[in-house]
Amino acid sequence: MSNVKKTHYNIDELASKGCLYNLIFGARSDGKSYQVKHKMAVVKYVKTGRRFILLRRWAEEIKPEKIEQYFSDVDVTTLTGGRYNCIVMFKKQLFFAYYDFESGKTKRGEKIGYVMSLNAEQHYAGASYLDVDDIIYEEFFARTPYLPGEPDKLVNLWSTVDRKRFTTKIWCVGNTISRVCPYIPEWGLHKIISNMKQGDIRTTKIPAGEDENGQPLFVTMGIEHCKSTGSNLAIGKHKDMINTGSWQSDPQPHLPKSLKEYKSMLTVMFVYNEFKFACSYLHDLTDGINVWFIKPYDGEIDDHTIVFSNMVKQSPYWQRDIYNTNFLNDRLNKVFDTFREGNIFYATDLCGTDFKQVIDFSIRR
Repeated sequence: MSNVKKTHYNIDELASKGCLYNLIFGARSDGKSYQVKHKMAVVKYVKTGRRFILLRRWAEEIKPEKIEQYFSDVDVTTLTGGRYNCIVMFKKQLFFAYYDFESGKTKRGEKIGYVMSLNAEQHYAGASYLDVDDIIYEEFFARTPYLPGEPDKLVNLWSTVDRKRFTTKIWCVGNTISRVCPYIPEWGLHKIISNMKQGDIRTTKIPAGEDENGQPLFVTMGIEHCKSTGSNLAIGKHKDMINTGSWQSDPQPHLPKSLKEYKSMLTVMFVYNEFKFACSYLHDLTDGINVWFIKPYDGEIDDHTIVFSNMVKQSPYWQRDIYNTNFLNDRLNKVFDTFREGNIFYATDLCGTDFKQVIDFSIRR
């Protein structure tokens, strides 16, 4: 393994876009966090004296030992010409410091930044952070539950720090865990992120209200799906996510035969948080059994197509619950009652994982 050539992520291309909001996601241990904290935080402070904020989701994630370990791979000694050799946290603030190996004592020096938790964003509203130019939000894609109204909390925190300067950049860093993330529908990013390949960088403009003259305002956003930098030698069902940065998915049932061996008798749609799925009720031409087949859908939906969704729409074709519809057609309702585990197949593992994570009802057995 020592002869394997490794590449490392470089943030320079994304940073050159000059966007206020930046989303960076990919495989674990590919250098995303190192590039952000090194170039957008510590090195920038050394060069300009401008401070930064390290943001985590929960208060228990900002304990000193965890935060100091996060910065342990930054070469503070070289960056400061030997004046300091580590970064320490004290009272939710970050400092360059010098650790004396003989005495075992640490002496704090210059304050370089702050540490915050997003679940406490309302407590920061009255403070001034005009010395801050960058916010690093780690683990943007969550394994643990997201905060209620989390996208609003992040925007409120950014507004508190920026104070209408429109110069504070935020760097949201995460692993490719799940595309079912509240930020994606909130900011209208589903189509962009769903079609990105590893190595792609996209920029977009998010509407941000109007100015005093009624002219539309926009926030610029840069999005990068980092190219895989090599395997982590992970094993198990999520090895592709850990090793190569593929979106995390669980094994799902696939049709036992080719689609050509089925006849489609009905197609309905599922629409949840910008995810669209076409769901066909299929008849096996050989065995005579009926099954459901679900695949991603990226087109327009006909006005007379039955849709199950968490969106409210004034249409008799839009329903909330596939098992409890407003249709008076008993035969159709009996067909919907066959939508059960063991009778549902998916186009891909990722399709099935997305579907099960985004729907707001339980599939019956």
